[in-house]
Amino acid sequence: MQHRDEWFFRFKTATRALIKMIGTIEDAALVAGVSKSVMHRWSSTTDADMITIAAALKLEAECGVPCVTEAMAAHGRLTLAKSDGSVPPSCMMTAFGGVADEFGDLANRVAEALRDGNLSPNDHVAINDALTELIEAANKAKGTSARLRAVGDQA
Repeated sequence: MQHRDEWFFRFKTATRALIKMIGTIEDAALVAGVSKSVMHRWSSTTDADMITIAAALKLEAECGVPCVTEAMAAHGRLTLAKSDGSVPPSCMMTAFGGVADEFGDLANRVAEALRDGNLSPNDHVAINDALTELIEAANKAKGTSARLRAVGDQA
């Protein structure tokens, strides 16, 4: 096997993270418009083939996490920022804190709704809203984990 530098493995790790967020190699291949064997080669550290930019962008758009783009930016000693100026959590503890906060809000709304023993339509709306916020926080944490893996950060 040829000598591989650390960035080779970071790009492969980012590719594998994208595939896992999509589901399976077959699912990712379908989204990217390539065969299963091509997607498998792109994710394999024993194969020199690298994911194409077009395929990476399709997968990133599907799952909402720019894993490969983050790895490419980190390779150039750059970081990505969203157009609205928001930044993703910089470490897993911050991301996990967001999940814990949203879970606490959900538990609070459920407890308030159950206090009188009757779940009204408004109670269901409030619980649904809290569940949506929890899902968004979990997705943000998932993206943070994938981003940190892609750039090789240990935070």
